[in-house]
Amino acid sequence: MLRQIAEIIPFYLLLTLLKFFSFEKRVIVGGILLKWILPIVPKYRNRIIKNLRLIYPEKTHSQINKFISINSEMIGRSFIELMFNADFQKRWDKIIYKKKELQPIIEAKKRARPIIVVSGHIGSWEAVRAVLKNNKLNSGALYQKNHNRFYENLHLKAIKAGGEPIFQVSPSGTKNMISFIKNGGLIALMIDQAVKDGKYLNFLGKPAKTSISIANIALKYDAIIIPAYGIRRDDNKIVVSFEQPIKLTNSLAITGAMNSSLEARVLENPEQWYWPHRRWK
Repeated sequence: MLRQIAEIIPFYLLLTLLKFFSFEKRVIVGGILLKWILPIVPKYRNRIIKNLRLIYPEKTHSQINKFISINSEMIGRSFIELMFNADFQKRWDKIIYKKKELQPIIEAKKRARPIIVVSGHIGSWEAVRAVLKNNKLNSGALYQKNHNRFYENLHLKAIKAGGEPIFQVSPSGTKNMISFIKNGGLIALMIDQAVKDGKYLNFLGKPAKTSISIANIALKYDAIIIPAYGIRRDDNKIVVSFEQPIKLTNSLAITGAMNSSLEARVLENPEQWYWPHRRWK
């Protein structure tokens, strides 16, 4: 308990400080602060270096340091957007998207066909759910419970601001999520984390343990799978893109297509992806 309190105090202080700024400045200031704080956390820094050396072995020490700095600021901005998600949902002067790209989702919703929107921790990932919610396409999500009970309350509240229902990663949570999908629900899922029961598929040219459960669920319930991403521009605007539905063939082919879709986005904007993940283990 005392350790959890000690862990959460600096975080509460940061959020309290940022509340004195407008939302736009919160994101910018929060990004700058985390740009300086995150790289000095050994566990965080070492994970990024390990991943970068695996995928970009040609990068020099100075290039890696610069990359970590930029990446930390991008992660910081996304994190602050999530923590102030209720305000982020109103950020329509900064989010750009094409309404026609939502058409497959709208048509599936009309027919009560299950919908799975897949994305990754790249750019402003909450922007995808914000666009869906603004178009009356409320999306559920899956989340991992945090060990710190104080942060957990803030985290769950923030995710719920982007849409509900929210399902916890657990046997009962997975069961409820599948029931939701089966009954024509719309859910947004992240596909860029390693899972124990996954299959090794190439991601950025290296074998990465990847869940095939999304593909299996889609095949079983004839769910439409749409990759979607929110990528930041230099002017701080966010471009949200919804790709064409992935063809439902077999589990490995579907999962490979999802991986390839995210991989293309990471290759285009490597500094915007969440490199601290233990993606290759």
